[in-house]
Amino acid sequence: MKTKFIGLDGFGEIEAVSTKKTSKKSAQLSTAQKSVRFAKRAANLCAKNIKTKNINKTNKKKTAAKKPVRAQSSILDRQYAMSRRAPLTSGSAMESLKYLKTASAGKTYAHSAPAEPRAHKTVKKKAILAVAACLTAIMLSCVTVASALDAPQTKKTGEPKTTAAITAATKDEVSYSLNTPDMYVNNVLSSLYIDGELIGTTDEGEALENALAQYLVDYRADYDDTTTTEYVNNVRVEKHGLDNSELKSADELMEEAKGKVSVRLETDWSYDIDIDYETDITYDEDEDSDYEKVVTEGEKGAEQINVRLVYVDGAFESADVVSTERKKEPVTEELIRGCKQGKKENASSSGESSGQFIWPFPHTHSISSLFEWRWGRMHQGIDIAGGDDYGQPIVAADGGKVTWAGNDGGGYGNYVMIDHGNGYMTVYAHACEVACSTGDYVSQGDTIAYCGSTGNSTGPHVHFEIRVDGTQVDPLGFVS
Repeated sequence: MKTKFIGLDGFGEIEAVSTKKTSKKSAQLSTAQKSVRFAKRAANLCAKNIKTKNINKTNKKKTAAKKPVRAQSSILDRQYAMSRRAPLTSGSAMESLKYLKTASAGKTYAHSAPAEPRAHKTVKKKAILAVAACLTAIMLSCVTVASALDAPQTKKTGEPKTTAAITAATKDEVSYSLNTPDMYVNNVLSSLYIDGELIGTTDEGEALENALAQYLVDYRADYDDTTTTEYVNNVRVEKHGLDNSELKSADELMEEAKGKVSVRLETDWSYDIDIDYETDITYDEDEDSDYEKVVTEGEKGAEQINVRLVYVDGAFESADVVSTERKKEPVTEELIRGCKQGKKENASSSGESSGQFIWPFPHTHSISSLFEWRWGRMHQGIDIAGGDDYGQPIVAADGGKVTWAGNDGGGYGNYVMIDHGNGYMTVYAHACEVACSTGDYVSQGDTIAYCGSTGNSTGPHVHFEIRVDGTQVDPLGFVS
């Protein structure tokens, strides 16, 4: 028996018939799915061909051993002729299919399909399984290649890029994105405002903020760790997007801001004041009145005053006493004086004037304001200030009686007034603290107050006056 084969054209026609019902679904299959389908069909076709060849070999052996009867041979020849007739005359695969459908497989192959031995069946099964395994491996390779073809193409040097969702943009938005630098879109412009006034805009926002902070740090560079600084006026940096202003660098903005910012500086200041000692006098009637013996030397005590000073743009604004600390207790002076001719008071303790004046502020001899016309009126004294003046001691220019020590609510603040006799008086104003009381007698050089900035004052200094019969005169005519 001869095996009938169908040409490539016929096979394509059969493929079209078998997939006609699923053509719509196949059009939607991916490359990988199509490859799987093709591999399955190839495997089925190969298995069918192997089975057919095995049957043909068996039939040939059977035919050689036993010839069929003539009646059977005639039937076989007739069937073979019929099977050859239609395909050979037309060459149509469709006609071959019609014949195969109408022909009875049982009748056609009944004479050549005797029962096979069990060993033959086992060999056939193993052969079919081996072929199926090979075809399965080929099918998996095809699937892998097809999947690789379907995967997105990427560059050799980078990872596959993921595409983010893109939202539809209006015409204006598209124009803005194309014509506007990224720094505007990302809101990285920074504008500096001082008291609501725009100083300028920069794309160096971080540098600008750092420069503003560093400006405060540099302002307190000469002070200790207790010092703080802050901007008095409203200084702010606003971040925004597109701006029509001309961009400037952070350094340029800082140069423009320096003349407009106001800085408040607070710092701790400590100073010591003397505490006068007391004098204990014992009189000896057996000794002359000029006799005096010091039994125990008197020693002044010391007290530390801790003050919080406030400056605005370098000008003194205020001072608040935070605390006081007694550092040394005074030692009482003990004296023995004679009184045979009667008691004699010491000139110093009686406030007797020497007739000459000394400089009232030993800390400095610098004069910040003279005895002159100032601000539309006469300045009736001199102002003494040289830096770091706060808390420094003020001494009596000459001995006398304290007629006032304190604050009467006027422009002098805390002040001391001493009557030296003979019509002379001295005034020491704007003290942070007085060191004597009204009615005390003081000697020349005694500490009577401490420099401050109370009353009508713009900074720590000593306002010093000399009055003659109630009229202010130029102190520089008496002291130097």
